[in-house]
Amino acid sequence: MKTTILYRKTMTIELTILGIDVSKSSVTCHILTQYPKGGLQAYWNKTRNRASTLYPAFYSNPDAKKKQKSAFDFAHYLAEIKPNYAILEPTGNHYSRLWASIVNKLEIKILWVGHVELRRYRGGKNLPNKSDPADALAMAAYGHDPDHQLETGELNLRYFLMHRPEPIDELRDLCQQLEHLNRVQSPIVNYARQLLAWQFPEVAHTKSKSTKSGVLPPLWGWLANRLEISPAGKTRIENRYKISIARDYGIEIDPILELHAEWMCDISLYEQRLESRIAEMLSEPAFKPYMTVFNKFGFGLRVRSRLLTRIYPFESFLGVNGRPVIEYEVREVKRTERERKNGETTVRRLAGDAKRIKRNRSRDTFKMRLGMGTVLEQSGDGLVEKASGSSLCRISLWQYVLTGVETGRLPENEVTRELINYRDSLKANVGEQGRQVLRPQTFGQRLALSSVLQKVSVTLNAVRWEIYV
Repeated sequence: MKTTILYRKTMTIELTILGIDVSKSSVTCHILTQYPKGGLQAYWNKTRNRASTLYPAFYSNPDAKKKQKSAFDFAHYLAEIKPNYAILEPTGNHYSRLWASIVNKLEIKILWVGHVELRRYRGGKNLPNKSDPADALAMAAYGHDPDHQLETGELNLRYFLMHRPEPIDELRDLCQQLEHLNRVQSPIVNYARQLLAWQFPEVAHTKSKSTKSGVLPPLWGWLANRLEISPAGKTRIENRYKISIARDYGIEIDPILELHAEWMCDISLYEQRLESRIAEMLSEPAFKPYMTVFNKFGFGLRVRSRLLTRIYPFESFLGVNGRPVIEYEVREVKRTERERKNGETTVRRLAGDAKRIKRNRSRDTFKMRLGMGTVLEQSGDGLVEKASGSSLCRISLWQYVLTGVETGRLPENEVTRELINYRDSLKANVGEQGRQVLRPQTFGQRLALSSVLQKVSVTLNAVRWEIYV
């Protein structure tokens, strides 16, 4: 009997992929036309001693004495090799923007690889850490790796970060500007209050805020002699100064205090312009479903804008079929013992049984984007559980829990009732001796709020999914 064996011929596509590792003021590149035979580690060992030619570096402000190549040389390099794709890691929105703009101008497609994915990939290939050439090699090989390609040889875009539409890029920039201005204000206000403590002590610790767009906070506007101040606010501050002990004893307002007040006025007006633009952007039709979700939680303008830049579009968390990515695996499930000490959760893993485990990758990625993911890091004999993901989103949600859920100042609906009831159930938890386990104003209170914070992220995902469907 004659047996005929049929082989399916897979289609191969030749791709030229450039890996670009972005540093503070430079980039390191490496180009590959195929996945290195013999593996990445062997390839790295053979090529690392020729870094100047195989891993060229380009600088935004080159040092002529060191014969460093410039950004113009980078553009000529791209025009010469003409890659199909350039793969980058989103390292700093500002650091990568110059180089990404050059790549876009030359009409070369850009793909982005996430920090976590690239770190795991580099570690799995035994490439060295903290090496710019090795990172460039890892990114170039990432696109050629068969695990990241379809059967046709085309790149599987599931393994790359989804490109953010331009409105989200602008919104992210505006959020970063607001956060920067918020950090800048602290030293200015602190020093100004020290001066006010002896030059105008009656208002040294009062909070002065603007109540209307285009109008300055009364205290800073009055100190800087600015015109953008409400008549009522100006009169109130002047009346208080007339009866000030400092004025009565001949202590005058120092010019350095007026300078700090001037800075605060400029910052306040610029913040108002930024918030006005953000509010305008959030009203766009594309963001309406997201605003519906945020309204249920009662998020403020800054919180919802920051969260939106991390979770839009929601489709990026789903599979190619538009459904959550659910994976199953059979592995040993170890029993864990957790101990909370000195603000850290130490996890000890014990022997367990082999079970079929369900992994909701979409939900886990969503939580990571919100800063509510967790990773285990080795510390001594145990593993320490640490928060992972966007720290800015985590801070925003913390502020929401502290000022909203904790105080109960939220819109009345099913979502907020669920959060408040969960908060109350944690605080009502008592031990064997009838003592409250999570006591207010103690570490237990912080632990309760942390649990509520996790609840917020899970609920946010559930509510967003309901509206999406």
